[in-house]
Amino acid sequence: MKSLVDHLSQYAAYHRDPRNIASHFIGIPLIVLAVAVLLSRPAWPVAGLWLSPALLLALASCGFYLRLELRLGLLMT
Repeated sequence: MKSLVDHLSQYAAYHRDPRNIASHFIGIPLIVLAVAVLLSRPAWPVAGLWLSPALLLALASCGFYLRLELRLGLLMT
């Protein structure tokens, strides 16, 4: 598995253009929000809690960031 530094180095190599930075600053949060809203619509009651694909994806993402780097993972969680 790549380290956080490897991921950020690769990301930085492709995202130096100011137009790219501006479009990502607006576009990525909108995409994440849209996906979360769409995945939260189907939900099922499991042991008194509502379980949705959005919750499962959020838990998987938290696990990924915690495994990648503990401090970043705690912040993202």
